[in-house]
Amino acid sequence: MIQEYSGDEPEPLRSEWTLDLLNSRSELAAWVDGFGSPLHVVFPDQANRNYLQWRNELRTVYGDCEIQFALKACKSAALLRAFALAGAGADVSSAHEMTSAFANLVPVQRISMTGPAKSDHEVSLCIRNGIAIHVDCIEELKRILELAGTAGSIRSLFLRARPRSEPGSRFGMTEGQLMACLPLLEEAKVGRIGVSFHINDYKVETRAEQLRASIAFLRRLCAQGLPPGGIDIGGGYPIRYLERFDPAAYSRGVHWASMPKPGSYPYAPELAGSRHAAAVIQIALAEPADRGFLERYRLPIILQPGRSLLDQCGISAFNVIEVKELGDSRFAVVLDGMSFSLSETWFGADFVPPPAILPRQKRAAARHNALYFLLGRSCLESDVIRWRALAVESAVSAGDLVVFTNTAGYQMDSNESSFHQIPLPRKIAAVRRSSAWTILADEIPSQRKTPR
Repeated sequence: MIQEYSGDEPEPLRSEWTLDLLNSRSELAAWVDGFGSPLHVVFPDQANRNYLQWRNELRTVYGDCEIQFALKACKSAALLRAFALAGAGADVSSAHEMTSAFANLVPVQRISMTGPAKSDHEVSLCIRNGIAIHVDCIEELKRILELAGTAGSIRSLFLRARPRSEPGSRFGMTEGQLMACLPLLEEAKVGRIGVSFHINDYKVETRAEQLRASIAFLRRLCAQGLPPGGIDIGGGYPIRYLERFDPAAYSRGVHWASMPKPGSYPYAPELAGSRHAAAVIQIALAEPADRGFLERYRLPIILQPGRSLLDQCGISAFNVIEVKELGDSRFAVVLDGMSFSLSETWFGADFVPPPAILPRQKRAAARHNALYFLLGRSCLESDVIRWRALAVESAVSAGDLVVFTNTAGYQMDSNESSFHQIPLPRKIAAVRRSSAWTILADEIPSQRKTPR
């Protein structure tokens, strides 16, 4: 059975598929033994379910919403293909991500190139394939229009606005810079001209205000006789990892080197995922004239969720190499993996949801007040996989599995590294059919095979 937590650990939310795989731990243990530790497991069926839930939720607030999966959130072909087959588009930021979208069945009309610094080669690929191009600055626009002279006409351009709430951002353009782009576009061969933005906080009203400003900009664009496109409101919609979360209480726990790192992610937001996104659109379109403008020109609202579309789509399993006694009932649990394989450390924070501990065999009760720190196997003092100590009912031993759940969104491969020349972790896609688990694909990071 899964080890139970003691103390004041927050309780993680886990899907039915995750719980089933954790409870059939011999299956998961066999996969780790066969593919290596750490092992990332993704669930394409959950991806399909998530997309349909997003689509249905957004349709309740605006009839023409388009969902594009942000590929940077997870490098899984199986998940990307599941989203594509369900009807999702793709948000790409490089030629490599564009190639992955092509290979995994995303139609070109549902792909957006949003990367802020695109090479001439990437721009030409977009133009020749009719992929929407997001423009970060007027200098980039001039370069794109020059390339269009030889590569062909541009199907769709989105001018990226710098959010009013982030005046110091390095990305996007001010309102004056946006307006300065319009004379350049009057003589250009561009099918549609839209506006886009990406906001780094999780406030509904901040996004709604920027969406209203985007509608106002498109009105001005129309007034100059330019063909309006849609409005891309980006990603950044939080997901709910925990039933409840108190950062102050989390920080009061025992932490490695006495350094609490709860981070700033809202692990238990009141509004999450598609409900958060729907609330943004509903508030922004409260003015009938704004909604009427969008509907009259048949302008889509495009969303590019990454982490939030991957809710419950994967887990990351580590094998315990050894348990080292530190004194004072504290133990270092050295995992066969590194903190690079759980990427919240990228932001200098813990991944707060506690992992499941799956014993390989029956264990004695943990020593009274025993605390376990999860550490990586590298030579770095800072290679700490979880800074907050775990208190569990039974002693942790070599060979046990430590499984972090809900890791598909950025956690499992955004910051991976082959430090010490250790190969990158393997990733497999698994489905449950007729009460049995089946491996659908083995996604080897450095030698990915062409799908059948």
